[in-house]
Amino acid sequence: MKNRELFRSVPNRNTHAYRWRSTTITAVSVLVLFIVFIFAVREFREEEPTEESVVSSIANVLKPDPISQAVIDGAIDTQSQEASLIWFTTGERVGAATRGEKDERYYIEMKTSLPEIDREISYYQVWLLSRLPYDFISLGEMVTDEEGYFVLEWEAPDSKNYANYTKVIITVNRYEGSSDPGTHLVEGEFGDYRHHTVK
Repeated sequence: MKNRELFRSVPNRNTHAYRWRSTTITAVSVLVLFIVFIFAVREFREEEPTEESVVSSIANVLKPDPISQAVIDGAIDTQSQEASLIWFTTGERVGAATRGEKDERYYIEMKTSLPEIDREISYYQVWLLSRLPYDFISLGEMVTDEEGYFVLEWEAPDSKNYANYTKVIITVNRYEGSSDPGTHLVEGEFGDYRHHTVK
């Protein structure tokens, strides 16, 4: 009986080692879970800036940056008020066109030193062209002023803004022929500063 009580009072080495191993495994598991938690939190926090950068890049595509806007503005000059008119074959400056608004209506005025033509048969016709979107309209027939210059004064029939119609073309047409554009003689473009000096 005494031997059994003595045996029970002596701690079991296997039980002690098992408890130690169990505590160690639990501590390591907690540590691993803590590390995984930290990495998960970091990953979650890094997702937000990524989403913001995607939204930012889309916004940049929709809204032109200053460089691309400058290219757009340079391609279609809707602000210039004057265009030099150049004889198509020689590059000689033969006149000028001005544009603007009067009483909320778009207008164009032109004055040119074009060669005389047989007014019984032919006439000079002015066209206004838009590159984007592509379109053109006739501004009508040119007449001569007291000094013999061929001139045109045109006012828009409506309140539409024609600022994107930047190219001016003068053709010679026959009264008995087609009303479509005839032989292309003179051209000019608002914003094309290469031809704003007399050649």
